[in-house]
Amino acid sequence: MKALILAGGYGTRLRPLTCSRPKQLLPLANSTLIGYILEQLGTAGIDEIILATGHGNDYLQNVLGDGANYGITLHFSVESHPLGTAGAIKQAEPYLEKETPFFVLNGDIVSDIPYSHLLQYHHQHKATATIALYRVEDPSRFGVVDITSDGHIHHFIEKPSPGQAPSNLINAGCYVLNHAVLEHIPANQPASIEYDVFPNLCQSATVCGWEHHGFWIDTGTPESFLEAHHALRSELHKTPHIGEDTKIAPSAKIEPAVTIGNRVIIGPNSRISRAIIFEDAIIGEGVIVDQSIIGHGAIIGKDLRLEEYTIVGDGAILDAGAIIPSGALICPEYHLEKDKKPPHCFVKDLKSS
Repeated sequence: MKALILAGGYGTRLRPLTCSRPKQLLPLANSTLIGYILEQLGTAGIDEIILATGHGNDYLQNVLGDGANYGITLHFSVESHPLGTAGAIKQAEPYLEKETPFFVLNGDIVSDIPYSHLLQYHHQHKATATIALYRVEDPSRFGVVDITSDGHIHHFIEKPSPGQAPSNLINAGCYVLNHAVLEHIPANQPASIEYDVFPNLCQSATVCGWEHHGFWIDTGTPESFLEAHHALRSELHKTPHIGEDTKIAPSAKIEPAVTIGNRVIIGPNSRISRAIIFEDAIIGEGVIVDQSIIGHGAIIGKDLRLEEYTIVGDGAILDAGAIIPSGALICPEYHLEKDKKPPHCFVKDLKSS
């Protein structure tokens, strides 16, 4: 059984973190985002995986290699230009077998979907495509299905207007597809599985939906990326993850929902809560980091407050006395001096994005 992971996006909603690395290599709990997905697939017995990449491919190949560290065989299907979710699947066709269904996963979803149950459901319903579904309160940001009582999907609507969704069951970004689905995707052309393939396939083939009741988070925004960390920390005995060779002053307070990388220094009287600190960062004395993310090698000066989804890029330096608005985005390697604010283009209301 093979799985294809869609990992070619630019991760624009997670900038400036993704200015320095592909989104899939952002740290997640004790691993990385892509590492977590590969481990989940390997545990489920899926030992041959194709990574559909474009932006950041060289970085991914250098880090992941042939997949041996995860107990899998890893192939790379590389886009020379963006092809969309369906186009990326079509380009990977040489790696896929005609007689065997295959999994497709969005590379920014963290979940505990039991892949064997999804595959069994696909076979039982003799489906051409089976879409994992997840129930949410507000489905307007996702692909939504109109599903019958026997599990057949008659309509697939991508990002319906508020109040117009036929249900609150959304596309969970995990599918089982028969090879025949590839016949519905043009070669070497950009195409979307959500907009171009699924809506038409529902009218001409058997498309089924399987509802997942467990853990599921789309990590595409700072809010949801932090949520995924907090959820995984809760699963891992509700303790913070503190990397190797990290030095934390005795008077510093580190709350449970925190991930701290290797070789980090945290100064006296600092407080870290609901936050992610990448490796080699230095947090000065009396600093508050709450609901924020600090990039690799960043230096945070004394008594600064970083709150409400502030993101500090890799290698940035924030001097003591700098003015940090809530939700500031500070680019990699940027030096913010005392009494200065980040340039306006780096400050963004993340909740409106």
